[in-house]
Amino acid sequence: MSQKKALIVDDSTVTRLMIRKIISEKYPNWEIMEAESADKAKSILPEHPDIDLFSLDQNMPGTLSGLDLVGILKSNYPNSKIMLITANIQDAIKNKAKDLAIVFIEKPVTAEKIIPELENL
Repeated sequence: MSQKKALIVDDSTVTRLMIRKIISEKYPNWEIMEAESADKAKSILPEHPDIDLFSLDQNMPGTLSGLDLVGILKSNYPNSKIMLITANIQDAIKNKAKDLAIVFIEKPVTAEKIIPELENL
């Protein structure tokens, strides 16, 4: 099995560390990258054409939200899993995630919420 690569995009350092810890404990060989905004994530994508998992927050500083980034990810990474992990639990956000066929996970972040989504990558 080839090494998997994940990109965690969240403006909260604590949240990024928690998601990193959850993934690393289950899959210690994965390469995990981080970005503090969707804008930063977008800028590093060209250097990483082989990302298997994206973990996105919805509300972050900058010009792009997590959902704004999904369109770019869907076209460039059609086989990658995208998880929207957010405290923004409005029905409009949940419905948009469902329409985009991405996983919606409500914060707070827990292994019980994340690990099942990683099982079939």
